[in-house]
Amino acid sequence: MCGNEQYVCKDGAFRLNTIGNNGVARLYLEKQYISVRLADLQYLREMFHVVQNQLNVYTLCLPDVLSFVTVALTSANYLEPATYASRHIMFPHHFEELKTLL
Repeated sequence: MCGNEQYVCKDGAFRLNTIGNNGVARLYLEKQYISVRLADLQYLREMFHVVQNQLNVYTLCLPDVLSFVTVALTSANYLEPATYASRHIMFPHHFEELKTLL
């Protein structure tokens, strides 16, 4: 990553600097920064599409979760979600979590 050369990227208050062959990047926001190994940064870059896909699935499931929560909050016993509800959500687990909040 970066061909063992220094790389600088600026976007408003955000700045990314890599430090040549040291294998370290610094991520700045204003005057605060964190240092990250380039290998870790490359791993995060490669995993970003996985996280983005999961977020898209959860966003599509939001109406199913909201309708389930509405029913679950008024029920003492677990009720199966609607047959058309997403299979990506662990409804029994969420039911148990909801009951611990009440």
